Amino acid sequence: MKNKKKMYSRFLTIALAFLFSVLISSPAQASDVEESEKKAVVFLLDASGSMTGNDPNRYAIDSIAQLIYTLPTNYEVGFVAYNSDVCTLQGFLGNSQRNRIMDAADSVEYKGYSNAGAGLDAAVGMLESAAADEREIILLSDGEIFMEDEETTSQSQKAYQSASARAVQDHIRIHVIGLGKEMEDTANSIFQAAEDTGGCVYYAPQALEIQAAIDSITESQLNIRQMTASIVDAGESREKAAIDMPFAHADTVRVLLTSDSSIQNVKTNFTAENARQTTGERYSLIEIKKPKGDTLNISFDGMPGSQVRITLIPEYQVLSKVEVSYEDTIPDEEGEVYYEREAEIACTFYDAENESVRLWTEEYFHYSRLTFVTENGKEEKTIEEGRIICKENVTESAVKHISFVCDAFPANVLWISDVEIALEGPPLIPVEEPKEPPYGLYGMAVIAVLFLILILLLLLKNGRPRNTYAPEEPYRPAPGKSSYVGKLNLYITRTRSGYDVSPLSYDLFRLPSNRVISIEEILANCGVREIFEGAGGIYLSSGQGRSIILTNQSDCCIMKSGEILMKGKSYQLFTESKVDIAFEDEMSELTFQYKDLKPSEMH
Repeated sequence: MKNKKKMYSRFLTIALAFLFSVLISSPAQASDVEESEKKAVVFLLDASGSMTGNDPNRYAIDSIAQLIYTLPTNYEVGFVAYNSDVCTLQGFLGNSQRNRIMDAADSVEYKGYSNAGAGLDAAVGMLESAAADEREIILLSDGEIFMEDEETTSQSQKAYQSASARAVQDHIRIHVIGLGKEMEDTANSIFQAAEDTGGCVYYAPQALEIQAAIDSITESQLNIRQMTASIVDAGESREKAAIDMPFAHADTVRVLLTSDSSIQNVKTNFTAENARQTTGERYSLIEIKKPKGDTLNISFDGMPGSQVRITLIPEYQVLSKVEVSYEDTIPDEEGEVYYEREAEIACTFYDAENESVRLWTEEYFHYSRLTFVTENGKEEKTIEEGRIICKENVTESAVKHISFVCDAFPANVLWISDVEIALEGPPLIPVEEPKEPPYGLYGMAVIAVLFLILILLLLLKNGRPRNTYAPEEPYRPAPGKSSYVGKLNLYITRTRSGYDVSPLSYDLFRLPSNRVISIEEILANCGVREIFEGAGGIYLSSGQGRSIILTNQSDCCIMKSGEILMKGKSYQLFTESKVDIAFEDEMSELTFQYKDLKPSEMH
């Protein structure tokens, strides 16, 4: 009877409730898309004479290019250089005019004294008038404030402290990169501005290491998502690279080539609405609008012996849509007059300019995370097949406002629409009128029960049926924050079927840093058709220091160097680590070894 009531209620209410909720849900339409959150960055460069010794090849200028061409479209960029006074000042420019920043930077000459007070005052002044939600200064300097005499040096120091205090008041963060031997001591007064404003301090002993500091600032401080697609060792002949690009429906994808030597004759082949290319001495940027395919072919001439890094920086403008369905059940407690109702809220994501294009269905985004924000709080959700699903109990009709936070997402989301949906409260349980007992039905029910008893007796006689319920999937651990490197060499030493399997190799460095992968998934990707019981409960994730993390959620016997890896525990594996696995069927066995790779091997 309870099942009949449940089915009756569900068929009676789900159509009307679903239609009602969809009609009054109000995702933002493409025509109503708001502007994305505005951000502003000023690159402040010490152009004093001492830089000729610490940066003779002008790598600092290349670092400016690397920074400004990595920044997403919603950033405005300014540039200030100083020596004895402010020698170059370029006001804020939008995305399409960033080449003018490079023109200004290329014209800078290293000469004169170091008047950091005047430089920081100019940079802070630019940001004070900027209409931006986030404001940052990146200062590159190779030494203390130093002028022609003590008086002017003192004046510059006071101006530097005053500008730093204004930055604190206006919530402007200052990040300082110290270049050269003189900046090895982080107690240097130039670094004080970073400490005062909540910024970060970086030390680059040599000019070639400025790029690593810029990488850290863009990823860790500005939270800009980028993917290293390839590192190419340049030779005598022209280099060609076919890049897998999992951002086929992005609003914009920047492809940035950087090197410590010159890059020339960059050619590309891809499908997109349009694109533009900007080329410098040691960098080249291809900005692709609305890419259509999943492969990008690049060719270029590099200096023999140099390395060229190819980085992808995707960005999206996103329209969210929501659907709701209900499941109603009769309460266990007697006397209740309303059904118990559970709502399933499914959110899917589309291109803001073309809502027929669904986003994030590519494998690259599987298991990526978004934060689901309602008036009840925040909850991190995993994307599967381009959607996230939330379930909640509904006790009364209410309008729910849903927004999304993309801080942990592996791409730059410049704007994502909020949605509102009206949840219908549970319906009344129908009251049944007393009826004459259906004696005919009672007789039929008795016959049916006797028939079922006979069938059960026959089944018991011939043996109990095997339980076919699938085991619950093991708990998948949280992803790591570091990049994968290296590969796995796999040796299947014994199988249940008795067939031999040749040694296998699986490239870990191709995985995104937020991907958690099981041994079962690795074997499937390698084309192994054998079943290894428990392989789905052994997980690998990225770890710090070029390591990987093994988490055992299975009942397999796993050993490393004579140590048993316990169930429910995680273990850090470094390169050359060897792990032996005896699977749950007590027959299948596998050994894998974690190997490091040189950058030239990561193609």
